[in-house]
Amino acid sequence: MAKRDYGSVRALVAVDDSRLRDGLLDAFARAGLPPAAMAATPAALRDALAAGVDLAVISHDLAGEFVAPLIAEVRRGRLGPQPFPIVVVLVAGGDPGLARRVSDCGPDDILALPVTPAAVLRQVGVYVGGARKPLVVTPGYAGPERRSGPRPAAPAAG
Repeated sequence: MAKRDYGSVRALVAVDDSRLRDGLLDAFARAGLPPAAMAATPAALRDALAAGVDLAVISHDLAGEFVAPLIAEVRRGRLGPQPFPIVVVLVAGGDPGLARRVSDCGPDDILALPVTPAAVLRQVGVYVGGARKPLVVTPGYAGPERRSGPRPAAPAAG
């Protein structure tokens, strides 16, 4: 498999767990990404997203605050210069409704913790390689198409 060129990717890592954060930064560097921006608080995450990113790996909460709604703001064009960066959200297990709440915000993917930096990088490579789902904007949702097919008697999203 050919090595991907990540040289122009503006990445953001917003992960509370310092070991995972350091592992992600190291994995991204070894893959050829420029140094990633980091955010450890909701305010810093908002500022980083406002500045613009191409790729964001985000914990579902930072400093005890649920931050996934910031993704919805990005997807709606209310935060940052472009609405569809690749967004991977890391979630802790245990709460069955959490993945749904995060999914409703429009990330490309949700990965359950614990996860390895290599697994995150592999998943990012899938999206960069062109396997990203089509992106849709409806009155209630903006993000990757999640439906497996059109709903009966419903107009197509778009």
